[in-house]
Amino acid sequence: MKKKKFTKEERVRYDTLLKQMKRYEKQGVEITLSGERSSPEQIASACAVREHGCYMGDYIWNEKGNLKEIRYDKIGRTAEKKN
Repeated sequence: MKKKKFTKEERVRYDTLLKQMKRYEKQGVEITLSGERSSPEQIASACAVREHGCYMGDYIWNEKGNLKEIRYDKIGRTAEKKN
């Protein structure tokens, strides 16, 4: 399967989010996408492209105030691109 090429804007979003998600993963934070444990690459790709909808991160903290989980859930479809 051939990977989709990112636009310049998508590449910036992808790179920024990927770095952030990798830092969280290193810290042991569980990251999910639509209820499934996902890699930083999967999260960054889904959020950068926005082809199949937008995702919002829900940050879950433990009782000590430390981040323990980030849940990305779809919040809607984006508008179709106009020609």
